[in-house]
Amino acid sequence: MNAPLTAAEFGTLPKLRVYVDETGDRGALGSPFFAMTALVVPEEEDWNVRVVAAGLRAMIHVSRPETTTPLHWVDHFKAKHPGRRERAARTLSLMPGVKVIHVIVPKRNAVPTGGMADGTRFYNYTTRLLLERVAHCAASWDGGPRLAIPYLGTVKGVDHTDTASYLTRVRNGLGGETWGVPWQYVKWPPKWIGTDWDGIQLADIHAGILNVALSGEDVDEDCAQNLLLCKHQLYRSPGGSLMGYGVKIWGSHTLLVNRCWYQKWVIA
Repeated sequence: MNAPLTAAEFGTLPKLRVYVDETGDRGALGSPFFAMTALVVPEEEDWNVRVVAAGLRAMIHVSRPETTTPLHWVDHFKAKHPGRRERAARTLSLMPGVKVIHVIVPKRNAVPTGGMADGTRFYNYTTRLLLERVAHCAASWDGGPRLAIPYLGTVKGVDHTDTASYLTRVRNGLGGETWGVPWQYVKWPPKWIGTDWDGIQLADIHAGILNVALSGEDVDEDCAQNLLLCKHQLYRSPGGSLMGYGVKIWGSHTLLVNRCWYQKWVIA
């Protein structure tokens, strides 16, 4: 287990706000893949989250630009609205200083292992993979380490108390190797919140953009055009590596690496 931060260190470290949402179905049924996405925002730039979310809501609800109705990719950014999708991606791509992390699970490979057909267990482990990368991102932040404060979108049918308990065991080095994860740079415990939070809505849009790209044919580059607009925001290791850092695949990489747009996405 990593040494905890002292009270002085905890209070003085600059903060990161981390907003997490998901796309696809958990467990064995439904979609061929599941993904979790984190939008990592420097605290001093967090005001942009509110401005961007409010602007996108005003774009969609033209007759009610002041609405606070939460944005949902599946409701407001359907395929019949390609203009909305592109404008959302372009707006997200302009947010200063943010990082994006994706954990992608091709279920045909992952579900048969370790009882992952169980939706809750599947969700817990995917969340672990994501928060491990958030910890590394915070520890290696440009300008020095920061303290990441994670907010995850509430998931129906999942006991988040159980998830928090599992993650705490992992963080404490119980029940599995944590591979030197700098957990001390993640505020504990994580919080699960509703879609009324602007940051969760923006993480949902990032996840939706990823879903569209992964749902297209391998030879279809158009399906990834909005994903490519945001590629500069992907978190990379201090050495510039993307895979395993800003993009983590649990299972076969075939879902991703065979796509015609893959090389454009991974090259900085």
